[in-house]
Amino acid sequence: MAEPAQKSRARKLALGAFGLAVSLLAMMPLAAQASTPTDVIPPDEADQTIQVWIRLNADKAPIPGVGVAVEGESFSEEFVTGDDGKVVIGIPDPGTYTVTIDESTLAPEAGFPNKNPREVTVSDGQQGAPAIFLVDPANPAMGAAPTSEPGKGGQSSGPDFMSLFWPKVVSGLIFGLLIALAAIGLSLIYGTTGLNNFAHGELVTFGALMAYTFSGIFGWPAPLAIVVAVILGGVFGYVQDLGLWKPLRKRGLGLIPLMIVTIGLSLVLRYLFAFIWGADRLSLPSDPKPFLVIGSVSLRFTDVAGAVVAIVLLLAVAFVLLRTKIGKATRAVADNRSLAAASGIDVEGVIRIVWIGGAALAALSGVFIGYYQSLRWDTGASILLLVFAAVTLGGLGTAFGALVGSLVIGVFINVSTIWIPENLKYVAALVIMIIILLFRPQGILGRRERIG
Repeated sequence: MAEPAQKSRARKLALGAFGLAVSLLAMMPLAAQASTPTDVIPPDEADQTIQVWIRLNADKAPIPGVGVAVEGESFSEEFVTGDDGKVVIGIPDPGTYTVTIDESTLAPEAGFPNKNPREVTVSDGQQGAPAIFLVDPANPAMGAAPTSEPGKGGQSSGPDFMSLFWPKVVSGLIFGLLIALAAIGLSLIYGTTGLNNFAHGELVTFGALMAYTFSGIFGWPAPLAIVVAVILGGVFGYVQDLGLWKPLRKRGLGLIPLMIVTIGLSLVLRYLFAFIWGADRLSLPSDPKPFLVIGSVSLRFTDVAGAVVAIVLLLAVAFVLLRTKIGKATRAVADNRSLAAASGIDVEGVIRIVWIGGAALAALSGVFIGYYQSLRWDTGASILLLVFAAVTLGGLGTAFGALVGSLVIGVFINVSTIWIPENLKYVAALVIMIIILLFRPQGILGRRERIG
């Protein structure tokens, strides 16, 4: 009788130990859940992410080491921007989140964010919901922070109007010069072929990505990478004309079908770029430190270099168009293609040169725009509307009109952000274009006979 009793007690002990083990195993996930927050998810494992950018408004230089707090939907965490002025935050659930930057972590000379905090709505599965903070420099003569609330009397120690106005004007002129490099090529292509090339933005993106590949990935010196990118941009334009546009011209395809082909080509190239280089923002290697400081205007070396190179090349294009045989032939083809052919001008040869030169200028524009504001697979597409607006505003088919239109657009979109939100500045540029065209439908330098 003793032996069965001992077996019974052993069986009960075994069952008790098994139950205890099962209970401990069941409690382990709860313990882990209590010790490790579930709302902190690595960005590459999260279904939704918020991408926070903090940059100087004047020159788009990234601001590293800035504290960022994100709250909402039972989520509350703090982060710090990296060397590229960016932080990607994994979000557990879709919803509306409040993103606040810690202004005490900004350098005193950096200034004030244009809006702080910001609300970001993240949809289910959305990657990289943007929260972009642009920081305007403070006026050193007036202190670092406002001392009174608006409408309650007293003086504000925030930045005054002129300390905001002149940096935006200078930044707008630089951006306008970079747009002009792309716009002149687009205008010449339209003038010689009548083609509205909606894939011209991808020539801009191609140049920027080539410069990033050779300088950012292969580590080549920046001047060499830029020269190679421009040469490859010209080759890309030549290949496009030789393999696509020339055969379509010979077949007598109408301008509307040709325009639709350019839209299709734009989409193909855009998503090919995204497939090869990825969908994230890329940064060309550059020194973010100020190179030229005049009053409240602070410029990096790449800003100054881009403006100088753009001015030199635009003057060179003007000289070629006005003083050389190929330039006169180009203007003749743009004015009257049939008459130019009857006069013995090689129209197809002129068009080929225009494609090479226009694509090379667009590639160079893309390189300096990449230095100006970073780059993505759709950088060219994002400014294409501005390029078309500049060409239309200056006068369709006129190279010099494209330059004037680009400067007007560049300055206006930057200055307008003093009064309107940053994300509406392109709308303001299109409004001013419409107003000017109402009074001068042929554009600023266009000729009346080009209309209709």
